Amino acid sequence: MSLPIKEIPSRFKALLSYYKKCFTRPQYKNFRDFVLGIIVSDNKTIQEINDCFGRVNQSSLNRFLTLSDWKPTKINNRRLSLIKSHNRIKRGIFICDPTFLKKFGKSMEHANYHYNGMTKKEEWGYLLVNSFFTDGNMGFPICADFYLRKEDADENNPFKTLREICLEQLDYSLKKLPIWLFIADAGLYADFLIQDIRSRGLKYILGTRVTNNISIAHKKRISIEKYLGMLTDLDFKRHIIDGEIYYLHAIEVSERNVGREKLLISYKEGDEEEVRINVTNLMHHSDRSLLCLLKERWKIEVWHRDGKQHLGLEDYQIRKFGAMQKVVCAILVAYTMLILMRKDDLLKPLKRFLQTIGEGCRYIRLIALQGIRWLRKKSEDMYKFKKILNEQVFVKNAKV
Repeated sequence: MSLPIKEIPSRFKALLSYYKKCFTRPQYKNFRDFVLGIIVSDNKTIQEINDCFGRVNQSSLNRFLTLSDWKPTKINNRRLSLIKSHNRIKRGIFICDPTFLKKFGKSMEHANYHYNGMTKKEEWGYLLVNSFFTDGNMGFPICADFYLRKEDADENNPFKTLREICLEQLDYSLKKLPIWLFIADAGLYADFLIQDIRSRGLKYILGTRVTNNISIAHKKRISIEKYLGMLTDLDFKRHIIDGEIYYLHAIEVSERNVGREKLLISYKEGDEEEVRINVTNLMHHSDRSLLCLLKERWKIEVWHRDGKQHLGLEDYQIRKFGAMQKVVCAILVAYTMLILMRKDDLLKPLKRFLQTIGEGCRYIRLIALQGIRWLRKKSEDMYKFKKILNEQVFVKNAKV
């Protein structure tokens, strides 16, 4: 059963108004309701979101996604401008990684069998290529594009390889953000990709395959897999980063068609079976610095998890491919709204801000369902206010 939304939070309305010029008045109302529904609704279907606002039927919201002519690219440009207008963005890192979206409906346009990295097998659904930016402090998704198999491509959605999509996203990002480093997993590794990244004047940390051959100190080439089997515990240096223990082996190597690089072999204590193998052209960074940069890649995994767990990235039930692209765009907007709303005046006396996307969703939900006047009234009694927040907002993290 849908819980009725009592009010639209004023901070949400103020930030979302940045997109008003991209829509007609009826379109903007649907856009506003849909984005808020993504954040506060338990079930992220169109029907559930529609019911939250007490609408008689879902036809208007459905037409907004399937028939209206607004462009996700235009909205995404606006979204990135909004982020930059509220934050001082420093030189940062571009991270690219596909994520699998599992589906069950066989009539969904362009759905097919794709490799699911979690289950290590082919499953029915979609593959969404995501790019993420972080400067060490601020982090946010840049864009997201569906990968289609050749048999699913058409005139409006031509076939592109994962690497082609990745490079398109990189070029898009370079026009909008100050990027110095490219990070991706081995699934995107290719000699030409490295050359393209270098031609753009970027540094990179790229996952590599164990079958690749390397030469060390001008000696005969051997596979990375064979070299890995020659290493002992003494070849790894121990590092403590953010209270966690990591081990890294770094050595200068040469690869055919690529040239001089540094090979990075790392693992986390307690997770010795999960060995990470990367190559980089950061030849003069310290081992500790390289490990810190490797850890940054985890931020795109957090975005994947938050998008699926809290914002319905895997839950949409729409058959039309164009509508799916609009849903993903709206989810990016919802995520951006949450990171821009992390600091709230009511939380200042507690010296606390909304640390996670889950906390943000629960806090906005509380205001939407109860009203800001109710919450302000509760904040007058600090004991009761803390109790409400601990029970309904900070349920999984540190209490206040």
